[in-house]
Amino acid sequence: MSGPRQHPGHVVVTAWTCPDCDVAGRTPPEASPACWNCGGPVVVTARPTVPQAETPVR
Repeated sequence: MSGPRQHPGHVVVTAWTCPDCDVAGRTPPEASPACWNCGGPVVVTARPTVPQAETPVR
């Protein structure tokens, strides 16, 4: 498998859900995904490409 795809002006984030809290979120690529509500482990559901202006802040 090759490295991450390049998307000018976009970033690949990690989308996830927390089975304990029943919440979802997105985490930027430089951070490890964790639930924003309980801080616990999450289940990664997707790796969408979003415009950099929409990059979530933890």
